[in-house]
Order: sequence, then C-alpha cells, then structure tokens
Amino acid sequence: MGNTDFELDEMKSIIDEFMVETDEIVDALDSNLVKLENEPDNLDLLNEIFRGAHTMKGTSGFLGFDELTRLTHRMEDVLNKLRKNELKVTPEIMDVLLEAVDYVKLVLQDIVEDKQGETNLDQIIQSLSAIYEGEPVSESEITASLLQAEKEKTAEIADSRADEKLSISPQDPAEQAVDGNNRLGVKKDLMKKVDSTIRVGVDRLDSLVNMVGELVLGRNALIQSSNMLQATHEGEKGFENLQQASSQVNFITTELHMAIMKMRMLQVGNVFNKFPRVVRDLSRDMKKKIDLKITGEETELDKSVIEEINDPLVHLIRNSVDHGIETPEDRIKAGKPERGTLNLSAYQEGNNIIIEVRDDGKGMNIEVIKQKAIDRELVTAEGAEKLSQKEILDFIFQPGFSTAVKTTNISGRGVGMDVVRTNIEKLKGMIELSSEEGQGSLVTIKLPLTLAIVQGLLVSCGKDIFAIPLTSVKETVIISPDQIKYVNQRPVIRLRDSILPLVELTDVLFNNRKEYDSQLRVVVVGLADKQLGLIVDSLIGQEEVVIKAMGDYLGNIPGVAGATIMGDGRVRLIVDLAGLFNLVLNK
Repeated sequence: MGNTDFELDEMKSIIDEFMVETDEIVDALDSNLVKLENEPDNLDLLNEIFRGAHTMKGTSGFLGFDELTRLTHRMEDVLNKLRKNELKVTPEIMDVLLEAVDYVKLVLQDIVEDKQGETNLDQIIQSLSAIYEGEPVSESEITASLLQAEKEKTAEIADSRADEKLSISPQDPAEQAVDGNNRLGVKKDLMKKVDSTIRVGVDRLDSLVNMVGELVLGRNALIQSSNMLQATHEGEKGFENLQQASSQVNFITTELHMAIMKMRMLQVGNVFNKFPRVVRDLSRDMKKKIDLKITGEETELDKSVIEEINDPLVHLIRNSVDHGIETPEDRIKAGKPERGTLNLSAYQEGNNIIIEVRDDGKGMNIEVIKQKAIDRELVTAEGAEKLSQKEILDFIFQPGFSTAVKTTNISGRGVGMDVVRTNIEKLKGMIELSSEEGQGSLVTIKLPLTLAIVQGLLVSCGKDIFAIPLTSVKETVIISPDQIKYVNQRPVIRLRDSILPLVELTDVLFNNRKEYDSQLRVVVVGLADKQLGLIVDSLIGQEEVVIKAMGDYLGNIPGVAGATIMGDGRVRLIVDLAGLFNLVLNK
C-alpha cells in the first residue's frame, strides 16, 4: 500500500473516532442541558457542558469541519458567559442551546454524507449571538428555522444514494487540514481510549453469537449421546472420562454463552437518556409542569432489544405528557401539586427486564372506555358489565381505539397502542396497562434479556416435540378428563380461584385433535394478564435452545417463533406464545 493510501486510511480512522466521540458528547449535552435548567446553580454540570462544546470546537476545527466549528464556537461563547455568571440560566436560553444541539446533529449528518455546508446555520448562530450580546430572542423563529432545516434534510436523505458510508477523497478539506508530521500524535488525542477497552464491530459480535449458538447445539448433542451410553457403559473407565469431558464442555459452553451475551448488552440508559429532552420540550409546548424521574438506567438489555424498544417508549411517554398529566390549573383544582411526575424505571426480574412508565395524572375513565367499546361493537352492553377492570382497559390496545375528546399532533391516549403492543410482542415481550381514575396510569413492559438463546421447556405431543419458552411457563398440572367443563363449547378447568381455558397444542397449531387419555398433562402459560392451559402428552425437561429462523420457504408460521436443533440432530419447533394466544382467540 502506498503512502497516500496509508494516510487516507489513517484519516478515515481519525474521523470515525471523531464521529463516535462527538455522538457521545451530543447525547450527553441533550440530557445535561435539561438537567441544568432544573439545577441552574450547578456549576460542575455547567462546566461539563462547556467542556463538551469546547472539545467539539477544537477537534472539528483541526479536521476542517468549519460549519461545526462556527456553531460550537458560538455555543461555547454563551456557555462561558453562563459559567462566569454574566448570564442567568432561563428557559428561553435553554431553548436556543437545545436547538443548537439539534443543529449539531444535522451538521454531523452532513459530514457523514460528505455534504458539508448544506445545513443553513445563519438563524441559530444569529440567535446565539443575540443571547451573547444580551438581546431578546424569538423562540418561534428558531423553531421554524430548525423545522425547515430538518424538512430539507429529510428530503435530501430520501433522494440520497444508498451507500452512506463515510468516504475521504483527495479533495476533502479534512485531508487538506491535516499535516502528515502530526497526524499520528493527533490520532492519539482523538481516540482517548482507556487501555483496557477496545471497540468491536457489531457484525463481529453477531458472528460470535452465531458460533456460540452452534456450540450450544453441539454441547446438547454431546450430553445426549453421553446419557444414551450410560445404560450400557456405566462404570467403565473410558465412559467416566467421556462423562467428565462432557461436564467440562457443558460448563465452559454455558460460561462462554453468558460472556458473549454480556458483550452484546447495553444499558437501557442509552434509550432513557433521550427522554428528559422529549418531556421537557413537550411540557413547554403544552404549558405543563412535569418532572421526569428515571431509575434503573444501569439495567442491561441485549442490543437487538434496545434498538427496538425506543419507539414504543416514545409513544407511551408522549401519551402520558399529552393526555395523562393535567395542566397546573387542573391539578391544583384536584388537590394535587401543580407539577406532575412521570416515572420511567427498569429492573431485572429473573431472565426478564421490566420497564415501567408511571404517571400521576388523571388516569383513565373505565366507564368512558366501556361505552366506547360498546359503541364500536367490541362488546355488548350486557357483556361489558361482566368484564373486570383489566379486561376493559385491554380495549385500549384495539386498533384505532381512542377516548380522546380531541386529537392533538402529539398523541392520543389509545391511538397507536395496538402498534406498541405488536412491537413489544415481536420482541417476545408482554405489555400490561393499569390505571386508577384521578391517580394516574402504569404501563408495564416485560422483555426477555436476549432473543438468540432461551431456556425452553420440552414437551411431547404424539411424535412431535415442542419447546415452550420457560419465561412464559407458570406451572404444570395433571388433571383427569372429568375435571374438564365446557363454556361456549370450549374446554376449561377450574384452577384454584380462576377459570383456565384449555387447548391441545397440536390442535391449535396443526388442527390435529385426538381423544383425551385417562390423565392429562397441562402446561399453564401466561401472556400479560391472560393464561392458557396447553394439553401435552408428556414433559421431557428443560433445555437451552438456540432460536433459528424458519427460512424464506416456510415464511412466518402463526404460533411458531422458530426452530431449534436438538441433541439428536432433529429439528424441533419453538412455540411463539403471542401468536398462539392470537390463534386461540380467533379459532
């Protein structure tokens, strides 16, 4: 490789590091500026914000990103005046600084697409200069300017080329700005890496997960072969050595699997930290006073789940701000503090992560929801009177169901909640809604730690063996045929104080019904507040199963999450509980 190619690779590496570092700074600025608005006297926080802007200014200036340098330099000027107490932190100043952060995001997108200078910064820099000079600022002008810039950017992205990777050409200003003599020294400064850490591409982690999955399958086959040989070779020296090696492979495979899974784990704080800004902007737009309290942001979740959970949470939080929490005037009339509280929390429970969104707003009117369901012919008036509160609240998840008197451009409580539930169930999760009128609402989301390898309960139905995700299994019971009663021609049993619907697993999946034996084994599974009894022939045991896609030929099979390869080499289906419940309801 020639010297020029080497320099281009070095330059690309430097800019890649700059983009990663700047993205982290921008994310921190968003949350820290919102925090500063609530803690205007927190000088340490203000200094941290100033350092972030200063770092972006210095590095972008060196790399020749002039537009980013111009913007961050003006931000730094305003922040410096705030540090020196020459300016006071006000909501109006915070509005402009937060808008400036949004413009930084647009400029960074320009850099990635090699389109520097396409975002017009004149309006935001003029507003920052006005603050610096002590002049009044028009909030509406800034917002309109940013909306126009984002609109233009969206149109550009739609028309842009499919390949959006960063490319450095010999004419790039970034290359011209760097002198070969100090290139390596600057790279050291830019990386700022701790010796004990290293960045690894997600594709490499995915490859490792796939290989560990294959290792788990091999481990299962080894254990099964060892167990089969036990009856005829127990006590033999060679067989004892095989068992010892099998146990060691089992232990190492389990430890390796856990280590790889942890490498893919990200803190949910990566998602949660975006919401102080969202709540702050929405509450100002709606003239409400809302405190967002976040707990458990250090809880870890698989990267694939983290990427998909953002949109449902945004929708739930917008609902709480728009229709859940009242205006200060209404809260005072109801005897509440004028400031509403929105709690966002996460914690681990077994092999699941629980995320809760709780507000202390007006809650949901059960009678209004009931009447709306009757009007939409989702239930009869007589049937509605027999429903529990949970069953009535469940109508909220029906497509297009809304109790909002007027629709706003922010949200409508219920509009789109069916999409939220669908997205959660795609992640093999569950969502529950509870509410108390006048006191507030709580949405609980239950998600698996990982989607790749799960603990499964193996059950047999005739010649077929199925794996049921263990996280959804409540218990197993043995019943006799005379315990089965029929409601609307559907079999049910009384399980303690509740009525449990029964289905044959092979019947609901493949319409393959058979006669009941003298004793029936029932696996009780749960999804949100619903329970179902699956009739199976026998319980085989618990095993770690690797979820494999069914492939394009078979496509999406209702009630089946995927397949796994057992220790004996045979393919077994993994039950999708969300799909199974839908099949039962539609039968």
